[in-house]
Amino acid sequence: MGDVVMITGASKRLGRAIVTALAESGYTTIIHTRRADDGVRALSEELGGSCAVVEGDLTDMQDLGPLFDRAVSLFGHVDHLINSASVFFPLPIEETTFEEFDRLMALHNTAPFFLSRALYLHLKERGGQGSIINIGDATLNSPKASRPAYYTAKGALMAQSRALSVALAPTVRVNVISPGPVLPSEDDHAYFARMENLLPLRRTGASGDIIQAVSYLLSASFVTGTELVVDGGLTLL
Repeated sequence: MGDVVMITGASKRLGRAIVTALAESGYTTIIHTRRADDGVRALSEELGGSCAVVEGDLTDMQDLGPLFDRAVSLFGHVDHLINSASVFFPLPIEETTFEEFDRLMALHNTAPFFLSRALYLHLKERGGQGSIINIGDATLNSPKASRPAYYTAKGALMAQSRALSVALAPTVRVNVISPGPVLPSEDDHAYFARMENLLPLRRTGASGDIIQAVSYLLSASFVTGTELVVDGGLTLL
């Protein structure tokens, strides 16, 4: 059995692509999803016995400890954690309630922190070493007015990553991948078409670009506290 990687928010989009690629590369994978549906179960079955599913609500702070314990029970241990779970929707400041802000912070910052803590304690007890990859956002340095709470939460995740790269060393390496324009949603096609002409590389990204970065950071034993920006040059504009 290869190293065990737990990927949060792995039922769709980027998380799903990461799970599939890692499983095909020989890793044992754990698909985290809030609630498993037929599509998630089918993906797990397709990937075979080296893939399993764990359910849990990342915004329920009481469930984070049991969630990680359930993940460990699937294969007996976890070696790596990829905090990929995210929501990204317009929420202007006028419409941002305390409840919405708290939910975004819980998903993007609090849950990654305590799952990272759980992985660290688990590996320390086993005498093992592993890594954490947090998924950031390449537009964090040029935030849009339409999503202030989202950018605040992602900014906190960036600060967390730097802090934990010191606090969890040498047991756990902590790094960030910050994607630029990859995997457009139905509402993003005009933006992506514009980016194809503006980006220095004259193309937008695909899941494979992020997967290359994930594969590198999982095995890069002398790399920690680093942000790997995968954005086609967006931050140069």
